[in-house]
Amino acid sequence: MSIELAGLSKSSAITGTGNAAKKVEDAGERFLKLLVAQLKNQDPLNPLDNAQMTSQMAQVSTVQGIEKLNGTMGAMLNQIQVMQAGTLTGKEVLIDGNNLTLGGETPARGGFELPGGMSNVKVEVRDAQGALVATIPQPNTPGIRTFVWDGKTTGGTAAPGAYTFNVTGTLGGQQGSVGTFALERISGVIPNPAGPRLTLAGGATIAMDAIKTIL
Repeated sequence: MSIELAGLSKSSAITGTGNAAKKVEDAGERFLKLLVAQLKNQDPLNPLDNAQMTSQMAQVSTVQGIEKLNGTMGAMLNQIQVMQAGTLTGKEVLIDGNNLTLGGETPARGGFELPGGMSNVKVEVRDAQGALVATIPQPNTPGIRTFVWDGKTTGGTAAPGAYTFNVTGTLGGQQGSVGTFALERISGVIPNPAGPRLTLAGGATIAMDAIKTIL
């Protein structure tokens, strides 16, 4: 995994540096075109003096230097983000979703965010057809919480497979639902100029800011 990350990080850095270099080159070409046009159209009786020309060249050099610095810093920041994302590999995280996966001997796990003051909180598990198969009472403690479903139903034990869930409770005398989170495992990192992407064990990819919490 580390070899893949190193190679891809280098590629991202080269891409970022290349874009910065192209911007600097374009800025230099624009300056030269403007300077040539200014020299061609200058007043013969009042030509551009050396001091003015030197001042203009100094200004464009400053702009080019800033663009080079921005390009270099951008590439470095991207590499740092990739390294930070790499430390998440193998970790479990919560992201927006309501999917549950029940394994043969592995219980299903999910999460939700509970507002303060909500009571009668319960997790309702449903099968692929939308039928209610299990109801799991939950504590009323506010904040992001996780739960475990061992597959037990009112009629026995559910078959391994994919399920969904929702979380309901009572707040201010009104029944309502709360935001739910799917539990996923990070399997890898894909560097990207816009920011690293994280690969999930199921094959999907997410941005770093999609993570609600790390377990």
